[in-house]
Amino acid sequence: MPLDLLWELVKEYGYVSMFLVNWLLLFGLPIPNEFAAAFSGVVTETSYFHPVPAFLAAYSGLITSNLFAYSIGRMFGSRLIEWLQTTFLGNGVKRFREFLSQKGNWAISFSFFLPGIRWAMPYVVGADRFPLPRYLLFAMPAGFVWMFVYFTLGRSFPYAYEAILSHLQWFLIALSATVIIALVIYLNFFRKGGKGGQV
Repeated sequence: MPLDLLWELVKEYGYVSMFLVNWLLLFGLPIPNEFAAAFSGVVTETSYFHPVPAFLAAYSGLITSNLFAYSIGRMFGSRLIEWLQTTFLGNGVKRFREFLSQKGNWAISFSFFLPGIRWAMPYVVGADRFPLPRYLLFAMPAGFVWMFVYFTLGRSFPYAYEAILSHLQWFLIALSATVIIALVIYLNFFRKGGKGGQV
């Protein structure tokens, strides 16, 4: 979705469009989440929209989309996990579930700052039947901080935010890939046990 189309949506639907754009990003809207969050800040600096309702609309879109994805994972993902445990991926799935139960709190919070992982995490924790209150306890503050960072970036650099985010996006993608590789190594080597099978 070109950014000029975002301008048209905002002009036509105002704060509602900020909610919808940030809600639909989780389901494949072709624009990076960071751009949408920053864009909500940009329009408050370059037009008549007020920062507080704009931020709340964008943040509400982010959180409700995550909650919806969590619900989808909870309703349909457990069957997929049960099936995966009967395949050659069974040991990996088991270790990841153990990892999630032990370190899921920080993983949920940290996932908001990693492209790709941010999209997948609510489905995963929902499928694993992670307690909803506990999920919200860590997802909502992390989502608030994430949205505030990019919203503020858009307000602070309304005419340069696209260039800034283009460079930042590559760094975040590389960071996501590094985290995934590190997690795979951790689950497949260290969790199996080093010397003597103990960690």
